Amino acid sequence: MAAGLPAQHWGIAGMKSFAASVFLVIASAAHAGENPMWPTSLNWTCAFSSVIRCERSVDCEMVAAEGEFALDYRENSLTDEEGAVHPIRRHYVQTVVGSPIGSEVKIELDTNEVIWLSPADGAGVFSDNWIGAMLTPKMGVIVQELRPLICKPT
Repeated sequence: MAAGLPAQHWGIAGMKSFAASVFLVIASAAHAGENPMWPTSLNWTCAFSSVIRCERSVDCEMVAAEGEFALDYRENSLTDEEGAVHPIRRHYVQTVVGSPIGSEVKIELDTNEVIWLSPADGAGVFSDNWIGAMLTPKMGVIVQELRPLICKPT
């Protein structure tokens, strides 16, 4: 109702509502600018075609293993191939001054897995894809797994 009246007739409640709306829009715009992947998409499909497995004996080997998972920033989660949903514990952007990469995104899952991603094309002119790796800590003979990733907006 206050929106149809001139500002001098809104009253305190109308002004508070308007101010809250303005701050919400500003906060949303500022928050959306934090992760450089978000302007392209909030949903991503990441694929890998190999896994590097490192054992306690310090030997590492690469094996062919294909798979993919879905990142959903809107739901703050990762869905693996089996359909299990893993919450994202936190994610943040790291920018290195003078780096040709520009910025990297680090995603930590509740499973203690970590994903590092960098834009394939920092300017976003030729590609919206992001590349990186997923590091999975293990217990037992195999202590770490590393999956090279290619992530595409969906």
